Amino acid sequence: MDSLAAKGTRFNKAYSTQPLCLPCRSSLQTGRYPHEIGTITNGHEIKGKFPMLGQLVKDAGYECAYFGKWHVGLPFKNAGYEGGDCGKDPAKTASAVEFLKRKHEKPFFLTVSFMNPHNICELAREPGRQNLPDGPIDKPPEDLDMLPPLPDNFAIPPNEPTAIRKVQKSSWVHYPTAEWDELKWRQYLWGYYRLVEKVDKHIGEVLAALQNAGHEKNTVIIFVSDHGEGVAMHHWNQKQILYDQATRIPAIISWPGRTKGQVSEELISPALDILPTILDVAGAAKPDSMPGLSLWPLTTGKSQKLDRDYVIAETIFAQGRKSLGLRGRMIRTRQYKYCVYDVGKNREQLFDMASDPGEMKNLAVVTAYRKELNRHRKLLADWASDTKDEGFPFVPAQKD
Repeated sequence: MDSLAAKGTRFNKAYSTQPLCLPCRSSLQTGRYPHEIGTITNGHEIKGKFPMLGQLVKDAGYECAYFGKWHVGLPFKNAGYEGGDCGKDPAKTASAVEFLKRKHEKPFFLTVSFMNPHNICELAREPGRQNLPDGPIDKPPEDLDMLPPLPDNFAIPPNEPTAIRKVQKSSWVHYPTAEWDELKWRQYLWGYYRLVEKVDKHIGEVLAALQNAGHEKNTVIIFVSDHGEGVAMHHWNQKQILYDQATRIPAIISWPGRTKGQVSEELISPALDILPTILDVAGAAKPDSMPGLSLWPLTTGKSQKLDRDYVIAETIFAQGRKSLGLRGRMIRTRQYKYCVYDVGKNREQLFDMASDPGEMKNLAVVTAYRKELNRHRKLLADWASDTKDEGFPFVPAQKD
């Protein structure tokens, strides 16, 4: 991953459309928000017909292959790719390597969809577990001096929406951390970092195969995730929360030999923007129905700015299709981030991300920030109206 960043553009403010697997993955394949296509939680199917990434790139003249985790709200066979879910991460790597060794009559578009570090979910349910679904890790150290430290924002912040901890207590399957002591939290972090190392190794194997096949200098490489993980920030494990640890995701675009290492601070929404970017690279037009923007000008240095003032994330806390009784919406502007949940006390959060990147000071309760609070309320309500996000109890902007 570091090698990709060193040769390409790393987007430092990339956000998921929804910090949950199927909703965000369905966004990525359609370029639409989850509520627009009906994939509001895991287990939901895409409602309606939408132009799909695989078919659009195939129509542009590319051979399209996909190996690994699918978890999109429609059958894989309807998406325009060859391949499919081929088992555990080592098997996905092997399938991708074999594909790259083949002779190709057309340019190709290959997706390798790894699971890890997602096995952290299993590790949280069984601390110290070594035999994980996509391969084992070592037993964590018992000595605190040999474990990573807790994050600076480990504490639960003051004036947090009350519904967050209520839903956390309602599902042990997702959040088994309530009684953890410092040792367990730090062993969990140790395990998470081992899982990142494992997937990094597989990524390296695919990149080596690309180079060995002679395709490296003629291939644009995009690295992205569907969501983040709690990693102990705010006493949280898992996803679904609107804090940055779950909604902010890695995103790198690299073309070895053509792009150079740089960091972009522009706000991007990869699930919406990757599809227009790929079509841009392929020389194909983006369907007008898609709200995303091509990131190619930022990647190549032809532009330093993106015509965008904010990005949005939505969430529903759920266990499969079963709702846990809490929904939320988030808007991230250039300096601030505003979150609102649909039930409980202190439903709103406003953070100055420049001075408080750890999201520890809720400015929604500070009178001096009422103007910014109202501005973000209105921006979010206007977005909801534009995208037909109906039925959520947004807080209306109030007169100063």
